[in-house]
Amino acid sequence: MGGFMALGLVNTGIVNEQDAVQALLLDKLESVSDPNLKMGALMGLSFTYAGSAKADLLEAISPIILDSSNTT
Repeated sequence: MGGFMALGLVNTGIVNEQDAVQALLLDKLESVSDPNLKMGALMGLSFTYAGSAKADLLEAISPIILDSSNTT
């Protein structure tokens, strides 16, 4: 969890055409089953892309945020 959050913090404000951080964290967000790791990936994405208004990112994370079964 901390590693995902640190990855997001380190890449805050960095604009990269490849968007490797987004690809990595979205992949982890979809593939891990541990709720703590999911939360870490969400926080990492939040740190990295805060204020960027990326519509594709919002579409990817909205179902996870709005899912009432997520208790973490």
